[in-house]
Amino acid sequence: MSTKQKSGLWTMTKGEFEESVFALEKAIVKQGGNPRDLFNLFRTDGEYAGRIAQAMMRKGLVGSIESRMARMVLGRNIFDVADWMSYYDAKFTKKQLRDAGKFPWGEDVLNSTCPLCGKTVKDCHFAFLGLDHLNGKPLTILKLQELHSITAQPRFYSYTPDAWYSREKFVTDITMDLRWYLLHTNIVPKSEGKTFDEQKAMLPAEYEVPSAITEVSKDLLVFKKTGVYANLSRYGRCTDVDSDGDRVSVGHFFAVGLHVGDYWDVSRVDILGVSASRKF
Repeated sequence: MSTKQKSGLWTMTKGEFEESVFALEKAIVKQGGNPRDLFNLFRTDGEYAGRIAQAMMRKGLVGSIESRMARMVLGRNIFDVADWMSYYDAKFTKKQLRDAGKFPWGEDVLNSTCPLCGKTVKDCHFAFLGLDHLNGKPLTILKLQELHSITAQPRFYSYTPDAWYSREKFVTDITMDLRWYLLHTNIVPKSEGKTFDEQKAMLPAEYEVPSAITEVSKDLLVFKKTGVYANLSRYGRCTDVDSDGDRVSVGHFFAVGLHVGDYWDVSRVDILGVSASRKF
């Protein structure tokens, strides 16, 4: 009795097979991926191949996804382990690599309509792996200043010790958690000219205002990855307050550098909006 299956790829004609592979290759390239590297994973990483098979059976992914899949969906709008290694020579432990492998938002979220601006989330958000330390040193705003020279891009507008915020704790002490972040690339549309409380009230339940170190990191990493300045002519309010109780804002980012400012919560300023981060 013949045991030959009738549903394998070998039952396809050569033309059908080549057209199918070519269509997949084009889709991967369009998302910013490397088809050869990903096809190699089919053979060398059984878990990865299994997840791709599950996604194909469901015609999409539900829940969290692997960071490699997130990279395929987001294209250039993501800064992951490989990017930290490439741009900043970052070193990771095996545990950190395992923790970083799981991306907390599913393809359903990334392909959904953004409640802030109406675009697709993957097109108006930027995802990055936040680090609490970089090669053993706390990754603070002060450390980011050391990593970004005044003579190169991206850069800060002011550097310590001349910057007004040189001794502020949100610059010298505060770090992010080692986890994934997903931020709206620019401030919340139409959030300018409002008080901080009014701006927070604009955010849907699944969003929150990020810290200054998170917003600074996002702006710098967006430029590193895409060459585009986030918040070119606007500031985004953050959760931090300075030693005088004023709300820290980040943005107005162009060739002269990334600005860090402070405003009263009740101030209504035309260039001052609010930043937004998807809750973890």
